[in-house]
Amino acid sequence: MIKFFTDIEDFKKEIRTLNLDANLETVTNIDFTFFEHNEYYTLIYVPDYDIFNPENILLVAKKNVYVYSNKKFNNYEKNFKEVLKKPLGESTAIILLLLKNILKNYSQEFEKVRQELNSLDVDPILEKVEESGRALRRLTDRFEELLQLIIVLKERDIKEFNTSYINFDYDMLNAEARYWLERCRSHVYRISSLRTKYEMKSNRELSATITRLTVIMTFLSIVSIIVSVPGTIGAVFGIPALSDEYFKPHTRTLVLTLIVATLLTVILGYIYWKSLKLVHK
Repeated sequence: MIKFFTDIEDFKKEIRTLNLDANLETVTNIDFTFFEHNEYYTLIYVPDYDIFNPENILLVAKKNVYVYSNKKFNNYEKNFKEVLKKPLGESTAIILLLLKNILKNYSQEFEKVRQELNSLDVDPILEKVEESGRALRRLTDRFEELLQLIIVLKERDIKEFNTSYINFDYDMLNAEARYWLERCRSHVYRISSLRTKYEMKSNRELSATITRLTVIMTFLSIVSIIVSVPGTIGAVFGIPALSDEYFKPHTRTLVLTLIVATLLTVILGYIYWKSLKLVHK
């Protein structure tokens, strides 16, 4: 018999009636795949990324199957009609379907992370890169845990999961889990690439900022030279001894000389500024 639950309290209440030494309270508080098998029961716990219910618990005891999950098991009676007729065929079919559903959930989460990485390729933002990196590493861990569970279920010859009933489906599940795990691992290297892109972008922005500052400082230097000319004139004429003794008879010549010097300073400053080929963006 197979019983499905969508309420965790109803599920726990049902399990308590079996008088099993299964600590569901502890199991539901962990965030990794858990598997326990003994002569009395088989317990499987696998978390996923479901928004409404990220917990999946399956317990097989006394030839009955108890499932707490949000996953759909549509038409399992029809699709596994022959398997369900065999001893412990119910647990075999339901475990397989649960693992397939969880793998599908993981693959959908991977696509979300991949799309985020694609957008960061265009405009890398360090905070988002690090966030995507953490999500990808966590997802990789979950793929590894799920694959390990798939392998253990066969290697330990768990009678509640008789792979001889479902050879083809099991091999497909195993291969698909390996495929998604490899894709996940390959994308981990993209995080380093995105960090490099971010650093290059930051360096370009820093270089542009330095260029703008250089342009500003050059402009200010030229302006300061121009502004200093009136001060020079004032200084010369502000010293009576010099002005009376040397420059009073030649005031016009002095003024013309200072004006020419000022214009020459401006022209040379402008030529120098243009020779720097500074671009203000």
